[in-house]
Amino acid sequence: MRFKINRKYKQIAVLAVIVIVVSGFLLMSAQAIPNLREMFDIFGETIAPILWGVVIAYLMNPAVEFFRHKVFGKWAEAKKGSKKTYHLIKNLSVTIVVILTLALLTGLVLLIVPQFISSLSGLVSNFNSYADNFLKWASETFVGYPQIIEIIENPISQIENFLSTSWTDISSQVFAFGSKIGGGVLSFILGFKDFIIGFIIAVYLVLSKEMLKAQAKKLLFAFFRNSKVQSVLAVSKKINDIFSHYIIGIIIDAFFVGCMTFIGATIIGTPYPILMAVIIACTNVIPFFGPFIGGIPVCFITLLADPIKALWIGIFMVAMQQFDGNIMVPLIQGDRIGVPSVWVLIGIIVGGGLFGFVGMLLAVPVFAIIYMLFKEFLEGRLRKKSLPAESAVYQRDDTDKYTDDYVYTDEEKDADEEWLDSLKPKKERKITGAVRKEIKLIEEKAKEKEQKTKQ
Repeated sequence: MRFKINRKYKQIAVLAVIVIVVSGFLLMSAQAIPNLREMFDIFGETIAPILWGVVIAYLMNPAVEFFRHKVFGKWAEAKKGSKKTYHLIKNLSVTIVVILTLALLTGLVLLIVPQFISSLSGLVSNFNSYADNFLKWASETFVGYPQIIEIIENPISQIENFLSTSWTDISSQVFAFGSKIGGGVLSFILGFKDFIIGFIIAVYLVLSKEMLKAQAKKLLFAFFRNSKVQSVLAVSKKINDIFSHYIIGIIIDAFFVGCMTFIGATIIGTPYPILMAVIIACTNVIPFFGPFIGGIPVCFITLLADPIKALWIGIFMVAMQQFDGNIMVPLIQGDRIGVPSVWVLIGIIVGGGLFGFVGMLLAVPVFAIIYMLFKEFLEGRLRKKSLPAESAVYQRDDTDKYTDDYVYTDEEKDADEEWLDSLKPKKERKITGAVRKEIKLIEEKAKEKEQKTKQ
């Protein structure tokens, strides 16, 4: 007699086997390594190159796709169906992106990093003289206002104490990093072996992207219902769109803002323009708070050296951030995030409080994904109850009509769509409900006329 195993129980059995195997592995590892923290440290060190590879591959993939579809797109169309041409274009695109990435990293390491270290050490060495000159200027400017002078002196003395006590440790680490760069290729490779191995893994991941995607789909279809897999794939595509557009967008924007800061600081004549550009570029990846986090130390450094130039650099920073926020960011990223500003702000505060800088950096795309999934869940429930899904409809005062026996009619739906459309700019408006009704009437009259002619 042949027994049929229920699909649901088969999935449970597979998951149970996986849990048992993983638990056994963890138990054996715990016995081999008494210290649990040490075990996790070893595990983290082991998978670090793989994580680097995944991150680098994810960042490289949009550039590879650009070369494949935009640069070599016509060539691919002309040779459509040729596997040899397909693989040649893919390999050529990956090779170009790898060369450009290596050139960019080499330029960054050999040109910007040494100047950054030199500027940082120069700032620390000259800080006391800058502070003395600034305090002298403040004493002459605010004569008769000892409270203001005291407010100025307190933070400067705290910074001087910090630099005198902690800078030795910081500088030793900074110069150790510089020695890795200047001490030869071998020491550099040994110092950054995880990144180097990760870069090699990234190249293989990008080359094998289609195969890996196919294997992941195959695994999903093997263990789950087709409808569930389709939902997972649709959500995964949306998540990838949000993450890729956001991460690539902030990298491009940070590079632009860093270059603009360097040019502006050089024209104004402020000291350490490279240091200022790096600070602004690194902090600009954080929405809302980034410009303030980076702008305050930049203005403070300039203020110590020359108060008049600090005023000019402050004006330049405000103008640049306005240009960046109102023109560059919409141009680079568009409206792909789709999250109201208040929720973005809440996400950044929560992410920064829980996970620090990384949390603030990834708060926007993560919160956008949570917002998207929750929005789709709510809209699905509202549609099942025959209620409108748009949030703007619930801002009106007529929501008391939504009783248990309420039915959202087509006429009311058309009226709501027409009203919602009228709130948008003219360029973004769709066909209104009234126009749709006219089109429907014209189509019905055309059908009646056609039926009469047939009779």
